[in-house]
Amino acid sequence: MNYHLKYWRHYFISHSRHGTHSPFVYKLVDEVIYQQDDPDRILNLPREVSMGGKVEIKKYLLVDRLLKTFAYDQFMFLTDEPPASYEELFKQKAGSYSFRKIYYIDQTNLDLDFLAVVGERDMLIVNEPHLSVEREEYWNKLRDDDRVVVTIDLYRIGLVFFRAGQRKENFLIRF
Repeated sequence: MNYHLKYWRHYFISHSRHGTHSPFVYKLVDEVIYQQDDPDRILNLPREVSMGGKVEIKKYLLVDRLLKTFAYDQFMFLTDEPPASYEELFKQKAGSYSFRKIYYIDQTNLDLDFLAVVGERDMLIVNEPHLSVEREEYWNKLRDDDRVVVTIDLYRIGLVFFRAGQRKENFLIRF
């Protein structure tokens, strides 16, 4: 199916924050994903991001808000070549002794072996999980893995959490 048609399908079957029944996801959607950014922050984006268009700006600002919300001390890029703007953003926000690692995934063919070392406080940010058939298959494998507890599919970004004590849930959220 065409990438844009899949987006509209996602848009019509996804929920807003009111369609979630998980307090964790509701709070995340309400306070982070749907949060409005400061206009000064939008004006001071890296050139590479601002030249990428509205979607790239929106994704970058979301990642920025996620990094502010989830304190972390380590990060790892699982990508062929991490974008310089994202690499700089991750470096700026790191260093909080929270024993959390954030993984930024932007690859098509990646095995799930790295999940063996992922902790329950860690988070995965998957860039463009629906961009191609291969990426969508990878996203589905990741979502179906027993170690993964919560997935949030925003269509252009996927979030994966390994929270202990919560039942396995997959959310489709409008973004």
